[in-house]
Amino acid sequence: MYDDGSTVRTGFLVKVLKFERRLRILDVGANPLVEGDVSYKGLLDQGYAEVVGFEPQEHALAALLERKSEAETYLPYALGAGQEKELHLFQSSGFTSVFPADAASARYLGFHQAMKETDRVQIQTRRMDEITEIGAVDFLKIDVQGSETEIISHGLKTLGGAVAVQSEVRFFPLYEGEPTYGELEQALAKGGFRFLKLASLKHVSAASKWRKRLRRTIYSQAVDGDGFYLRDMRRPEAYSDDQLKALAILADGIMDAPDVTLFALDHLIAREAIPESSAEAYLATLPSEWTK
Repeated sequence: MYDDGSTVRTGFLVKVLKFERRLRILDVGANPLVEGDVSYKGLLDQGYAEVVGFEPQEHALAALLERKSEAETYLPYALGAGQEKELHLFQSSGFTSVFPADAASARYLGFHQAMKETDRVQIQTRRMDEITEIGAVDFLKIDVQGSETEIISHGLKTLGGAVAVQSEVRFFPLYEGEPTYGELEQALAKGGFRFLKLASLKHVSAASKWRKRLRRTIYSQAVDGDGFYLRDMRRPEAYSDDQLKALAILADGIMDAPDVTLFALDHLIAREAIPESSAEAYLATLPSEWTK
């Protein structure tokens, strides 16, 4: 997803913007045992970001604590509406959710073994807005198997200064009673965020005895992926200079969205917050296949 020049561009942007603090990233559902590298890894590795993460599963939390840097803090809390919930554990830990598996979906997608329930545990959830350890947030990354809508709905105060969200988005139900994509959109819109683009989209094959004869690239059923949302850019006057600077760096360093970076640079130039040459200089750092 990210090109080889992103490290150079991030350094350029930090310098030209005179951005002297670390970007504050909130990672809800930080399980490192499920997917590959997180989207913000480049910014973290370069020392331009700090992370507060949440992971209630003990084995996943232990893995995070074992490898974390001084810029990372991980807490064992389960976020939600502040109520007690039943956490469903499955054969594959990546499916762990407060929602039970949808048996019909598991059969259709061939997930019946991976989504075989192995245990249930009672957990106490906490509202994001009540957790003082979080502090200010620039970017939220959230992947919690169906709980995104509830967590975001009880975290709008915390996200009040954030400029971007990366959320798992579900287009086909995996769990009984999980919120729809539309409900997630409504929760994000209430917080002032609008959809930008998909970061990824996972397709799964309908289960059949011929499934192994097909390449993954031909699978048809769109199930879920990650979507990027930005604080409404139709109202750039509502952005502070600091927020525009954070947006410029995040758009390039995480979202591969140079047009959004240029949008932020344009408005900073108009405010005389950065030199007029900044946008042209940034364009010169982009890969040749991105420009004309």
